[in-house]
Amino acid sequence: MAEKIFFRSAKGGAGATTVCAGLGFALAAAGERTLIVDGNYESGCALTVCGCADMQVFTVADYKKGACRAKQATVQHPKYKALYVMPTLGCDDGEAAEQAVKEVAELFDFVLCDETAQKICTKAYVVTEPYAPSIRAADAKICALKDGGARVAGLIVNKVNGGLILNGRTGYPEEIAKALNVPLFAVFPEDMELTTGEWRAYSMKYYKLAAARLKGKNVKLPYPEAGYTGAGGYFRRKMREKI
Repeated sequence: MAEKIFFRSAKGGAGATTVCAGLGFALAAAGERTLIVDGNYESGCALTVCGCADMQVFTVADYKKGACRAKQATVQHPKYKALYVMPTLGCDDGEAAEQAVKEVAELFDFVLCDETAQKICTKAYVVTEPYAPSIRAADAKICALKDGGARVAGLIVNKVNGGLILNGRTGYPEEIAKALNVPLFAVFPEDMELTTGEWRAYSMKYYKLAAARLKGKNVKLPYPEAGYTGAGGYFRRKMREKI
């Protein structure tokens, strides 16, 4: 039976969908049968980010109407054969998504629920950017999840730039997690190519480490500021200030 995990963005653009996609790629590459449940019922963002746009035949909306079985409302990734996406396009009914996941859960090792099907998930992670507006929003989301009885297993700090940390413009991920009173689960670097569908080896390294942590392995978190020290790091920091 799959481990079902809920991912909540602190605010729009924090990157819960990208995080689910990256973890899905990393888990599938490691041989774990993984399903991403795309909670964006208006545009199917996970389908696009995963490279499966317009590949769906059925969605959760069709499943709710009885037009297909839950398994038919999944899309297999063309390259990562162990990765599937279940779109909710046209259906904002969380209970329908929950029921669909229940029917297919035994087929997978991990189910990553992007902003949907929270009630059937065993734990939740909140995704935040390292900036004040997002951190404030994360605090509110964490409180709401806990008040609703969810187990908040950790914080994911996304779009981290080591140069901004060293320049004192943003806090360290560990400091952010401590301020929010939740464990720091993962750190992902700022990568301006992700929104174009490109997954750099540098970024995927972070996702592979996070995937290992999801599987219960004792893996240390990386230090995104490491590449911004020394003379070369100083140059990169200066270049980032001009972007």
